[in-house]
Formats: sequence, C-alpha cells, structure tokens
Amino acid sequence: MHKEGITYLEKNRLMHIAMLESVRRGMAQVIHESEHGVLMLDQSSNVHMVSADCDEYGRYLVDEIRDPYQIVVCQETLSDYAEEKFALHDVFKCKKVAYWKGEKVPFQSELKIVRPNETYLQIIKENYHTIPEAEIDEINRRGNLFCAFHRNDFVGFSGNHLDGSLGLLEIFPSFQRQGFGEQLERFMINFIIEKGDTPYGEIVIGNEASAKLQQKLGFEISKETITWLL
Repeated sequence: MHKEGITYLEKNRLMHIAMLESVRRGMAQVIHESEHGVLMLDQSSNVHMVSADCDEYGRYLVDEIRDPYQIVVCQETLSDYAEEKFALHDVFKCKKVAYWKGEKVPFQSELKIVRPNETYLQIIKENYHTIPEAEIDEINRRGNLFCAFHRNDFVGFSGNHLDGSLGLLEIFPSFQRQGFGEQLERFMINFIIEKGDTPYGEIVIGNEASAKLQQKLGFEISKETITWLL
C-alpha cells in the first residue's frame, strides 16, 4: 500500500482499525487509494472496506466494487448509496472499539475455555445467526473459536471473525449476570495480544451492555458510526 493511503487511514486510526490491521497482516487487496480515501478487499474475510473524506469520492469508490460478499462503509452518509446499489439489506450500524494498551489484561476465572468439538460447534451454529454457518466453520478451522464451561455446564462462546475482529461473544441466558461474558472477553483480549495483533471490534448501536463492558476493559470507542452491509 502506498504512503498516501496509509496517511489517510492513520488520520482516524480507530475508525480505520480493521483496514489498517488488514494491511499490516498482508491481507489487503487495495483496489483504490489516495489522500482522500481507500477501497480495499480484506482477503481473509472477503469483505470490501471503503472510506472517503467526501460523499462524491465515496460514491466513486463504491462504484468500483465488484460482486461484493459483504461491505463495511466507514461513513454513514454512504451507507444508503451502497445498500441500494448492491441490494444488501442486512444492515448493522456500529461503533468501532479498540484496545491500544498492548499489554494483557488481568485474567482470573473459574471457567474452562477450550476449542469446541463437533457437538459444541453445532450448538454454536444453532445459537449464533449473524454470520453463515460456513464462516463459523472457517473461524473454528483457523483455531479462533472458543467454548466456556463452568463446572460441567456449557455457558457460552466467543471468537475472532474472519477479518480478525473480536466477536461471537454470547453467554446463554441462564448463565448471564455472573460475570462470564467479561471473563471470556478478557481471555480473548489476551489471546489476540499473544498473537501480536490489536484487539478490536464493533458494538452494534443500542447495545449499552456491550459498550459498558468495552469501556470497563479499557477499549476506546469511536465517535463515528460505521455500517456493515450483508
């Protein structure tokens, strides 16, 4: 990637953390870049990512997308245009979050956290419907999906999405409000740091419980809203 594209992304490091991490990992296919915006395909997830400093240029970048699987639009004003153009109507508006400290968080837990076997993988698929089952299989194949057990009970799961972001965090209803979600996320933060990556992700607008947890754990939350189109 050229210096002008990196310079643009670094102007808002938090909003562009997924794009910057894709570049750092060598997974970014840069389709267009300038001092005014960037369009790339993250090859680890097959997700197009677009950001521009004005709507006219942003629409130009969106028009350069071919056969998208999923799109992340960094400016709210472009989301309607991209949604209409590609008829992607599962829309998730989110705040970006990132943990910049680079050091592990304290982690003490009674949970046993392990990778799922086939039985528990199927339970995860039956309970997590934001992404296709094939993506869950691929996340698991890459070693980035975990189950949490308290004594003999399967209490929840978490993992990394294909683009490297934190996600899939779910505690089953009968085990909520016992601190298991925080414990599982602490485990995931440390797992990501051990790999040499930056923990980052998204909070869906309106999920106040998640926002409070991210703040408690030391994540920075973006002022801007990004949009996932699926």
